[in-house]
Amino acid sequence: MAEIQVYAPFPRTLGLDAQHSLDPSNWRWVHCLTLPIEKLGTLQFSSKPYKWIRYGIGVVVGAQGDLSYSRDSPLPTLVDYDTGILPAESIVLYYHTNDEERRRMFPTDPKIGHTSVTSSVATSRRSQFRTEVEKRDGGRCTLSGIDHEGCDAAHLLPHSKGNSYIFTYTQRRSRDPSASDVVADIDSVRNGLFLNKLTHCGLRRHIAFLRTPNFALDTSDVDPVAPPAELRYTAHLFTPATPHYMGWPGSTSLRVSNEGEWPPAILFDAVYAGAVLHHFGAQELNEEISTTWNDAFYPAGVPTPDEKAATSQRARDRAEEHAARSGARRAPDTFDTLMAMPYILVPPSEVEAAMREARENAEAIEQKRVQEKVTSWMENITHT
Repeated sequence: MAEIQVYAPFPRTLGLDAQHSLDPSNWRWVHCLTLPIEKLGTLQFSSKPYKWIRYGIGVVVGAQGDLSYSRDSPLPTLVDYDTGILPAESIVLYYHTNDEERRRMFPTDPKIGHTSVTSSVATSRRSQFRTEVEKRDGGRCTLSGIDHEGCDAAHLLPHSKGNSYIFTYTQRRSRDPSASDVVADIDSVRNGLFLNKLTHCGLRRHIAFLRTPNFALDTSDVDPVAPPAELRYTAHLFTPATPHYMGWPGSTSLRVSNEGEWPPAILFDAVYAGAVLHHFGAQELNEEISTTWNDAFYPAGVPTPDEKAATSQRARDRAEEHAARSGARRAPDTFDTLMAMPYILVPPSEVEAAMREARENAEAIEQKRVQEKVTSWMENITHT
């Protein structure tokens, strides 16, 4: 099968001050993406496919550069970005970055989408996040227009990543001298979108939103009749066989809120990079990032099971305090006592694992039910 392989330069060791050494011996070419040419032709994300590839590899590696057929030339010949024709046979492309971009590069975590989808109404600690996102977006899905009852307040970077993760990511990716696009709170309204439940389920893996214009693409490269400089967030479905992730037939782009606190571009780039990695990421890239960059993604360290259990316990304590203040507490009955037994008899790490498994099973059942309901609804509308 004909394919396009994309390579990019990566540092062998990272600078302690986030300024990577430019010594040539510190850099090597890493196979980052494998793009089946037939699938690119099917997806048709842009009338200028090489521009789209440039954007895709750019948001994956976290550096702006250019594509070339040559690897080591000091002045590489760039690809023809304006052609709309894909090659008939397999080719290899190299993504060249200058010294400034190499110093600041910060790739996307391949595990960015490895998290369970949870409803924003399921726990009290997320109620404020949902309220703020729903209010900003007018109580309707920003993609499909579906009413609030069929929607979630979706995190762009997953809630499970935590505050340190989103702060580090946005700080390292920021190109704003005033740092206005840096987000310090994982539950910030600027890390949220009000989306229908099916689109939420597919976010970061099967569906993402391409913000244009960007460093590689104008809006007219995505929609030929649109003005090049028009701000747009186009919904791209990476799995055409699952159209339900679009939420509603005919949905094509996000309705941008007019009330401020809209997510910064770098978070939309993160979501898009997650989908690109999920479908086209090379194993060599996954190994490279996991080996070299994990400490950079988690500067405070990856939380241990005991730390996660302690966090869950603090959340339960806060929920109990809230219930006491609102007069909602009651004496425990037999069912309450039975439910509390696991917390008394087993280690916290095992409790957390059991709770996580239960949540994921419940969420899978709920997602399947919602998907079947909406799919049936869409089919009925299509046939009327």
